[in-house]
Amino acid sequence: MGYDPTGLVGRDREFGELATFLDRAATDGSTVLLTGEPGVGKTALLDATAELAVAKGTRVVRGSGVEYETDISFAGLHQLVASLPHELGRLPRSMREAIEVALGLGDGPAPRPITVLNAALSLFEEAAKEQPLLLVVDDLHVVDRASRSAVGFVARRLGGRRIGLLGARRAESGEPFRPTGLTEVEVGPLNDADALRLLSRRFPHLPRRVLSTVARDAQGNPLALLEFAGSTSVSGDRNGHGPGWASGPGRDVRALFGARVEQLPQRTRDLLLLAALEGSGDIGVLETAGGPGGLGGLAPAERDHLVMVTDNGRAVCFRHPLVRSAVVDGSTGEQRRSAHRRLADALADRPERRGDHLARATTAPDEAVAAAIETAARISLRRGDADGAVARLRRAAELSPDRADRRRRLSQAAYAAAWVAGYPEISHEIMREVQGDPAAQPLSAAAAAGYLVLVTDGDADAAHALLMKAIEQAPSGLPHGELEAALFTLTIVSEFSGRQEHWQPLVDVLAALPEASPTAAASLGRIHHDLRSVTDDMLRRLDEEISRLRGQTDADVVVRTALAASYFDRLPGCREAVSRVVRDGGTVGTSMPALVFLALDDLYAGRWQASADAAAELIALCGETGYHLFAQGGHYVAAMAAAQRGDLDTCREHCENLRDWSGPRRLRRLENHAHQALARAALGTADFETAYRHATAICAPGALPFFNHEAVLSAPDLVEAAVHSGRHTEARRHADAMRDAGLGRLSSRLALCVATITAMTSAPESMAERFEEALGLPGIEQWPFEVGRAHLAYGERLRRRGLSRDSRAQLTAARSRFEELGARSWAARAAAELRATGMTRTARGRAGEALTPQELEVARLAATGLSNPQIASRLFLSPRTVSSHLYRVFPKLGITSRGGLRDALEALPPEPPAGP
Repeated sequence: MGYDPTGLVGRDREFGELATFLDRAATDGSTVLLTGEPGVGKTALLDATAELAVAKGTRVVRGSGVEYETDISFAGLHQLVASLPHELGRLPRSMREAIEVALGLGDGPAPRPITVLNAALSLFEEAAKEQPLLLVVDDLHVVDRASRSAVGFVARRLGGRRIGLLGARRAESGEPFRPTGLTEVEVGPLNDADALRLLSRRFPHLPRRVLSTVARDAQGNPLALLEFAGSTSVSGDRNGHGPGWASGPGRDVRALFGARVEQLPQRTRDLLLLAALEGSGDIGVLETAGGPGGLGGLAPAERDHLVMVTDNGRAVCFRHPLVRSAVVDGSTGEQRRSAHRRLADALADRPERRGDHLARATTAPDEAVAAAIETAARISLRRGDADGAVARLRRAAELSPDRADRRRRLSQAAYAAAWVAGYPEISHEIMREVQGDPAAQPLSAAAAAGYLVLVTDGDADAAHALLMKAIEQAPSGLPHGELEAALFTLTIVSEFSGRQEHWQPLVDVLAALPEASPTAAASLGRIHHDLRSVTDDMLRRLDEEISRLRGQTDADVVVRTALAASYFDRLPGCREAVSRVVRDGGTVGTSMPALVFLALDDLYAGRWQASADAAAELIALCGETGYHLFAQGGHYVAAMAAAQRGDLDTCREHCENLRDWSGPRRLRRLENHAHQALARAALGTADFETAYRHATAICAPGALPFFNHEAVLSAPDLVEAAVHSGRHTEARRHADAMRDAGLGRLSSRLALCVATITAMTSAPESMAERFEEALGLPGIEQWPFEVGRAHLAYGERLRRRGLSRDSRAQLTAARSRFEELGARSWAARAAAELRATGMTRTARGRAGEALTPQELEVARLAATGLSNPQIASRLFLSPRTVSSHLYRVFPKLGITSRGGLRDALEALPPEPPAGP
């Protein structure tokens, strides 16, 4: 192109790569990240590449990380977006508003992080419609985390777009740098020859001996070369012995910049400090904060090439990040605080940024400042910036004159860190500050402490004691949010404990509270306590709240709504909102319960592989965060999916995890989870005695205990196991309890379950009518496994009444359902029943397959009445292996229980004679 990057020496390789990058970016999108030590020339390469891009007809938009803005989410993205106001106005309204709210440019509900990222990508695409676009981001190592995520998101999606993304970062930046998706190019020091060539070109008047000394001391760092030589020239010492560079401090480039800043007029230094602390270089803000005289005082710094004004006249940029650092380092603490106060006044219409500057400007407790920072924290939380909210609440607490306000704000920070952000270590750290205060603890502190001890250690006793003590001592007239958080946490504690000594005090507290929204803590507590107490009006209002989730961005509201919905089989209506909480990131704490709800929704809908995948993701995430309680939800869902598939070993493995973790902690709900999965697995293999033992470990026949949701969920298992094991009285008692409780009105799935167990226990003359009613209920097709069980139970009873022809239709329907779902053991049960009607299926199925020698030996011993452990002892096998053999034997012999083993074995053809 004939372009001469003036001033670049020894960078032919790097600049050649960048020129090629520009060509790729202009047609198909491309990314490059320059890495290297400070002063090595990364910014010079960025500048030269930007100039070349403009010469090639590419539009350039620039931004830079600012170390004083690393705790302000999307501060870096703000710089890029601010250069594209016209394109922002052309975006669809939803995208434009998402960016404006995320960047603090507008009001509204917190946008999903993924929405902000997609909107940013769409904005850059809009800017690249008329000509290629180059995004240049310097100092990525100090760009805020949210903007860094945006850079990575955009970088990974530039293929096929006329957009280039060029970044630079220090190679030795302090914190680990997560991959951004940019291709890295390392920029190293200049070699000796190039270093001397650079010096000779820029300082031809200096003796060769001096230049050689400078080159040696600068070690190939271009910025050090120029600054050291420049200070030598200014000092007038042509022998290389002047104080400008030979003395110790002079060897530091930052110190050299500092020396130049010190020579500037005080007015100029004040304006530079404002620009350094403001971060974005916004001319409007600097003019307001700078006071009378405007920005004319910057002229000396411009003439000394320390700063420059952008071409559009909207921002002031420092020549190099080290200039910014030198300006701040050369100021006094009082000067910095004064500058922050002026910036806060200039940002009165931007509460978050105003709060941040007030936080830095204030050293003594000040309630007005603390309240302003707390307001900024609430805005951050609504925007989905949990990290920023926690940091701001902690600072607000530090500046609170009143100890009660201090504890309250710290407690809110701890709760947000634990529940929303998913940072137990930070929450623990904050709680130690709260607990170190001898005064009474606020409710929010008890909520944070109780929640942490429950989800990390599973200590329901300690959590319950903390919460009840705080609730009993709480004064009247508390802020709604504090009582809500404490009641919600107490409800979760009581739910997982399942013990009366825990849930009865909660019920007593709830009795004094008025009726509330279905997703309020008081309502959730009542739902957990007893589903029978839920009114039709509450269900109607819950449906209304679920319908409003489409526009809901508060992760806490989504999760609480899904929690209520999960008890009434309304998770499908919550799925889209819950998926946003999980997939969009940013709120790790609420992502874990949200994953539980996604896994349950998949489980109930028959999407068992998706359910198992979500459970595995949840278990892994809990392992990373230390939230071990939620991992048990993953084990439960995985165990249930395996039980219904007929994967007994996997089911037992997850149940062992559940029991090992919950047993010592006396968390009865988790113990019931294990019993429910094991009962379901046993039913699939027609082991009705084992199924009955596990089902009645959850509740006694005819009983529906308080705070025991598994008693409702496992009711079909108990009734079916009781019927098949000859316990007809117990089966009828439990079916009657479910029907009399009126639970069928709560959801179509519960209606089907109640109707099915009613039919299973009804008199022979009304049995068919009851089953037809069950299978004719509206809305049951969304529960395929339960529908398959109803067909199976119907067919089994028809066959036992001698109605083989009628039973085949039901059993065929059951087998088809189970095969579609991948419920192998249940499909085998249905197939065995079909064979018992005289119907064979030669094209498919396992009946008629020969038994292996060990299967035959196990079957013969089982036919004599020996238990699995007794058989295992005789054959030197494990009881689990014996069970697996029998699981394969039953469908091969066409039977469903041990009672049929003797006859089936006697009917086998004689074994062929042994070979010679």
